[in-house]
Amino acid sequence: MPRWNAQRAFARLLARSLYGASSPSAAIGIFLSSDLGDYTRQMPELPLEQVTPFVFSDPTGKRWPRLRLILLIGGVLFFLATVLFVQTLFVAPKMNVPFSLRQLKGQLKALQKENPAGQLSPASLLWQKFSAARQAAKKLAGAGPIPSPRPRKKPPENEVRLAFYINGDPYSYASLQEHASQITHLCPEWMTVINGLGELQIDGDTRLPKLTASKGIALMPLLTNLVGDTWQPEAIENLAHGAAQRQDRFIQSVLSVLRTAKASGVVIDWR
Repeated sequence: MPRWNAQRAFARLLARSLYGASSPSAAIGIFLSSDLGDYTRQMPELPLEQVTPFVFSDPTGKRWPRLRLILLIGGVLFFLATVLFVQTLFVAPKMNVPFSLRQLKGQLKALQKENPAGQLSPASLLWQKFSAARQAAKKLAGAGPIPSPRPRKKPPENEVRLAFYINGDPYSYASLQEHASQITHLCPEWMTVINGLGELQIDGDTRLPKLTASKGIALMPLLTNLVGDTWQPEAIENLAHGAAQRQDRFIQSVLSVLRTAKASGVVIDWR
């Protein structure tokens, strides 16, 4: 404010000295011109390095030639790639055959020229005659009497032939009937220890006791600790380390099942 007042006083003094005291318009003009000069002096001026040029400004004129060169190179590369791609579409595929195969192909063509179609070589005719004679011999052999089946040998008295029987298999019983004369002992799935208390799960085929008795086969049921698809070793361990009464009860249960099935013994499979 002191600077502003001083400028106004100086302008009035200058107007009075030039135009006299009766010319207020001159004083106002000098005052306005002095105010405008002071305002322009107060405007900040930015340095040249901080002035951002126009986005498309190219004073040197090098931008457009460079861009034109890049576009030209890109167009040429794109054209060459298109030509190569189209060429691969019309070129027939060709497989490189090994030399040995080419040589064999040439030999076959030479043989075809020597023996055209419809003319058979003597060796080929001889082979056809041999093949026809062989087929005729097979037919004559097939028309002959069917040889009687060889009698099955009975197993020695002291030989043991044990067969395992799977429950739930529809072909097990039929196979057993067919080969009953060849076995001496039968071991079917029958009993399973399900827990450490010695409880048994009975799953036997009730047709087996009658069949084995009629064929003179010793029935020996299988005792396992397989429940479903999982072995139960803990059940056998608890039974072996359990009380004597529990073990006696387990043994009596097994003997009762064996007597009911008229079995000759038992086969134990514990894991």
